[in-house]
Amino acid sequence: MGNVAAAVDSEHARRVPIRGFDQIIRSPAEFVDNLPIGIYVCDADGVLTQYNARAAELWGLKPNLGNSGLRFCGALHAFRLDGTPIPPDQSPMAEALRTEEAVRDREMIFRKPTGERITIVANVNPMFDDDGRLTGGVSCIQDITELRRIQSEQNEGRHVVRTVLDAIPAPLYATDHDGYLTYYNPAAAQFWGLEPELRRQRWCGSWKLLHEDGRPMAHDECPMATAIKEQRAVRGPTAIAERPDGTRVPFMPYPTPIFGTDGKLVGAVNLLFDLTEIKRAEAQQKAMIDELNHRVKNTLATVQSLAAQTFRDEARPGDASRAAFEARLLALSKTHDHLTRQSWEWADLKAIVQDTMAPYRAEQITLSGPSVHLTSKMALSLSMVLHELATNAAKYGALSAPDGRLEVSWIAQTMGGERHLSLAWTESHGPAVTPPTRRGFGSKLIERTIAQDLGGTAEAVFDRGGLRYTCDVVLSR
Repeated sequence: MGNVAAAVDSEHARRVPIRGFDQIIRSPAEFVDNLPIGIYVCDADGVLTQYNARAAELWGLKPNLGNSGLRFCGALHAFRLDGTPIPPDQSPMAEALRTEEAVRDREMIFRKPTGERITIVANVNPMFDDDGRLTGGVSCIQDITELRRIQSEQNEGRHVVRTVLDAIPAPLYATDHDGYLTYYNPAAAQFWGLEPELRRQRWCGSWKLLHEDGRPMAHDECPMATAIKEQRAVRGPTAIAERPDGTRVPFMPYPTPIFGTDGKLVGAVNLLFDLTEIKRAEAQQKAMIDELNHRVKNTLATVQSLAAQTFRDEARPGDASRAAFEARLLALSKTHDHLTRQSWEWADLKAIVQDTMAPYRAEQITLSGPSVHLTSKMALSLSMVLHELATNAAKYGALSAPDGRLEVSWIAQTMGGERHLSLAWTESHGPAVTPPTRRGFGSKLIERTIAQDLGGTAEAVFDRGGLRYTCDVVLSR
């Protein structure tokens, strides 16, 4: 024990003030006894000759020195980490004495007499006399139970996370800060049609990548590479992955860089959304829309043909009914085209107004208002209202005079929890207008459309300077 104490004392002397060194050197045994790690010494036969207080605490007992029945270690029961018992002659101390070589970082489990189990790490050095003969061994043992518990919890946490990631049905993979793959889940391997080699494949596990328009995309130009190089999340661009068998899969990536606690880039994770079914559904929807568009146009053409035949048989000289009817059909057809381009989900009011006023002199007309998305029903109804107002203005109002002016303005705003559309039609510098003595078809069409079809309100003011018409309809609640 004196040799051990002297060695420890010599090392410690370089770390403490000189003033305390004399006090320490006068009591080396007390110094070793107060060390926070367990230390014990055995002779060449493995009989315990010295130990400190920490060693006794780790063993859970104070064995008698020189007891030949307790060799190589003071613990009554020792086990390997897998739970199998360690016979005394297979302990780290026994190995060091047998081989005359140091044993390093050997982990095992002590079971104390109370039944408590602790995990320790042992380091053993053999000791020799001046002639090189083995005289015994010294062992340092340290309790690492809490450290191993934390590591176990961390490993369990990693296992749970890995299990969750593997179970995610969407393709997901991760890379290090240089873009080399460090993980991918089974869904990603299925998506790529292959299992790329970790730490060798870079940026993405796909066999080939293409832009949405079919142009080849280099792996170092893919969204994941951009996210890592620019250290920012990338959202939005879609791409195509080509598998080794030639099949192509459209997808949308969501690459996101990952940073450590020091703010430095440590890697990135990418979630891939397979767009195959969505694209297939879009194609089917487009086919249905195209078929619907074809049938509606055929129906309009049939109605136009029937109308032409009817008006030819019943028309009177100077009767403009046929032209008015065909103009209304044309207005419906133009709005129908707008709706078709948006899959019959919406049409832009601004585009409808511009189409309605296109046949007239642009210098007479002022249009002002934002783009407003209208439902298909609202778009068709308002297009008819605008068509009738424009037709009346061209026949009797501001658009019938060279100096006439027409201003069409609209605004969308929220009032009382409802989204309202307010439209104003203002004519000026045209012929003097007076309230009509009778209501024609056009007037009735406008009133019925606003009140019944759209559930809105309208007001017409017949000023001498020109017609002023305003209407308000609810866009959404």
